[in-house]
Amino acid sequence: MQKQRGMALLVVLLLLAVMVTLASNMTQRYRMEWLRTDQQQLQMQNYWYLLGTETLISKALNQDFKDDPDKNSLAQYWATEGQVFPVENATLQGVVRDAQACFNLNSLSGSDAESPSASSTYRANVFYHLLLNLKVDDYRAQQITAALQDWLDSDTNVRQFGAEDSDYESLTPPYLPANGLMQDVSELRAVKGVDAKLYRQLLPLICVIPVKTLSIDINTLRPVQAPLLASLFLDTLNVDDARTLLEQRPREGWDSVAQFMELGALSNTAAAGNQVSSALAVKSFYFLATLQADNDGTKTRLISLFQRQSNNQVTVIRRHFGGFE
Repeated sequence: MQKQRGMALLVVLLLLAVMVTLASNMTQRYRMEWLRTDQQQLQMQNYWYLLGTETLISKALNQDFKDDPDKNSLAQYWATEGQVFPVENATLQGVVRDAQACFNLNSLSGSDAESPSASSTYRANVFYHLLLNLKVDDYRAQQITAALQDWLDSDTNVRQFGAEDSDYESLTPPYLPANGLMQDVSELRAVKGVDAKLYRQLLPLICVIPVKTLSIDINTLRPVQAPLLASLFLDTLNVDDARTLLEQRPREGWDSVAQFMELGALSNTAAAGNQVSSALAVKSFYFLATLQADNDGTKTRLISLFQRQSNNQVTVIRRHFGGFE
């Protein structure tokens, strides 16, 4: 009888241990599910907050285009920086940049290696001189420019100093060039010859928009982007003079490219040819917004590319979530 009572006690204790273990596991799983659901709810709130911010930016851009349909400048509403908008349990902040105040990497696509056009040769020379202005040595500047053109063109023919399939297949891990337009500026990091240091130097000066043209808005370039302005004039304008031009720019910008080209500081740049004027603009059609929502410690980032339509209305043509810097 004593042994039976002892066995019964052991069974009860064993059942109790199993029940405690099950209860502990259930509590832990419930807690994890609750945290996951809470995070999903916060992320969804951030998502809608950011879409609402997009709408606000669209209205600001539309108003600026209505106020001055023929040009853009850093004096307009869209260029205001440092604004933070408090909403229920969250804060929204962001910055809008002119996506044409930079060198469009896609402008180097479509060039024929055998018989390049004058415009494609000029665009390649601009990028080459941009690298030189960043203190990249001559050979490396030629190599990176050619490799970037090979990355963007649709064939597998290697141009002088360039790189094609075989160059990338030999890497670890191996990969292939896009042979098409870039979708994001980060793709440049995969081009042969571009290391992390050079990529960081280029980042404020380059961009990717879904066109093959080069049209840089001189009214929205910032003094820090002087190397880019100087590169447009090839070797006829130095970086210091370019920076001075941007620092002395009228508050609401120049009214036209012709007015800019008549400046006395550009009197010795005629050797750069007529290609310069065709690569300059005072009116932009693409704007890039980098937005962030912080909701109870949960942060969500959205990068949106806006396109200005012919009727001056704005459309979001690309969105990218995540990617904190």
